[in-house]
Amino acid sequence: MKWLLLVVPLAVSFYTCTYGLWALKNGYRRGGIGVFVLAALVLALAVYSLFFRQEF
Repeated sequence: MKWLLLVVPLAVSFYTCTYGLWALKNGYRRGGIGVFVLAALVLALAVYSLFFRQEF
């Protein structure tokens, strides 16, 4: 079930990364790198909260 919950953050990160690639192609280097950092942060938080956080 946890793997199924990870599909949404993966989809959001994929969409965000495609925008980052577009930004890099069009010369928006700072924005493209920032978008990749944002996508990595979203995935890291999702994996942490689903697999490593202790439950109440």
